[in-house]
Amino acid sequence: MSDFSYVFGIDLGTTFSAISYIDEHGKPVVIPSQENRPITPSVVYFSDDMKFLVGDEAVNMLKADPQNTVSFIKRQMGRPNFNYKIHDRAYNPQEISAIILKKLALDAKLYFLQLGLEVEVKDVVITVPAYFGMDQRGATKEAGELAGLNVLMVMNEPTAAALAYGINKIGKDQNVFVFDLGGGTFDVTILSIKDNNIWMVASDGDPELGGKDWDDDLLSYCAESFKNKYHSDPQDDPYSFQELYDRVLKAKISLSKMAKTNIVVSHDGKRETIEVQRKQFESLTKDRLQQCSRLCKNVLEKANMSWSDLDTILLVGGSTYMPMVREMVRELSGKEPSTDVNPDQCVAIGAAYQAKYRFIEEEFAKAKELHGEVAAVSLKTKLLAGLKDIKIQECVAKSLGVILLDNNFAEYVHEMISEQTDIPHIVKDTFHYAYDQQTSVKVEITEGFGKKRDDVALIGEVILDKLPPRPKGTPLEVLYKYNINKTLDVEIVDVETGIRTQGQVTLGGSMSKEEKKASQDHISMMEQG
Repeated sequence: MSDFSYVFGIDLGTTFSAISYIDEHGKPVVIPSQENRPITPSVVYFSDDMKFLVGDEAVNMLKADPQNTVSFIKRQMGRPNFNYKIHDRAYNPQEISAIILKKLALDAKLYFLQLGLEVEVKDVVITVPAYFGMDQRGATKEAGELAGLNVLMVMNEPTAAALAYGINKIGKDQNVFVFDLGGGTFDVTILSIKDNNIWMVASDGDPELGGKDWDDDLLSYCAESFKNKYHSDPQDDPYSFQELYDRVLKAKISLSKMAKTNIVVSHDGKRETIEVQRKQFESLTKDRLQQCSRLCKNVLEKANMSWSDLDTILLVGGSTYMPMVREMVRELSGKEPSTDVNPDQCVAIGAAYQAKYRFIEEEFAKAKELHGEVAAVSLKTKLLAGLKDIKIQECVAKSLGVILLDNNFAEYVHEMISEQTDIPHIVKDTFHYAYDQQTSVKVEITEGFGKKRDDVALIGEVILDKLPPRPKGTPLEVLYKYNINKTLDVEIVDVETGIRTQGQVTLGGSMSKEEKKASQDHISMMEQG
């Protein structure tokens, strides 16, 4: 159809990424890479400062040229001072991620060209772990913009997985538990499907827990065994380390199918074959499973639910293929996990559905403003093209607060919007001057749970100045408005004078306008090769 509008969903994963779209018939399509794989390794190799490789070819370079190859960049998202220096240029996490996104977009463009279509890959929804904070979400959005994409929305991965599952289950009310163990992050989320709505009930997670930790535990065991015999550590040599890491990854996959496997360690002219049994691997990594189990219990407590309240268990992420993970979930829940979704692809598919819905909502709003309600409804029905009109209700994953002073002038964090609060949400509270003769007030905006400054992340500040000096206790009102697009509007009002100011915390990333423009120009000129 010549008037069909293409929008895309992207799962920007720690170890693998994928891109998907919803076709003219309302069916999801995961777009294969140039290497004809549905998922692409999230690894970037820089052959020089203007050429890159992403995916399987880049994975091969981890051993041949590790200094110029980057993996697991997602774990660094939201850290403004973190960078890799490659070929005399510093790359921050957003830029590395942007190159991965550029590869996905190029693959999609080539896919359509092979079908005889010229399609612009521009409008996207990108997913993140539900427990990502605003800094990490902002960095993800910024990565998309650096890649030349229009980021319609940054979406929670578990919600995307639930949408991929629930799109064909609408009409059957149920509570869904999403266990999302990826390569580098872990999320557990409870969602409720009722009528044509999907609600996010509660979420918990650990952005520093993922399949990589299982890999590291097994690698450390093999390296230690070798070191004990030969008094030399393969982890000290980049080539030996990467070779061992590759073999550990293959062994982990083998142990999902077989009771035992062999791992060959080669280093310093010596070679050792180490047998690893599945039970032994499970013992080595039992602490990781306990972390997962603890977070599962935490999210049930947050939702005020028990396992008996849940109807469906979804396993998401490649690391859930490990038998120990599936068995733990069975033992905890007393239920058999659903096999209705592909753990590697469901997040990208759910993001594609959300991109489609987001696009339709925007077109509906434009039509309503220009032509009225009746015309807008007619357009929406046409654009849905048989898709069920599903509404998604997400909630605050991390509480939002403000730093105050108590009667002893000690700092503490006051919660304004608690986690699990439905989005959008508006709250207003009254505070007072801490000192006599104040002429300005600074509101420091926090994210996360805790009572001390060090317990939370400082994500912004708003200053109200040029106030007339008055005594301690003079009232101020602070308003927080958390919007559906995950931006936070903040307003401070001096009650007596009516003087006010406003600020906004957005998903804008950490780069200045000038840095962003320079980076966009550089990435746009980079080529695969």
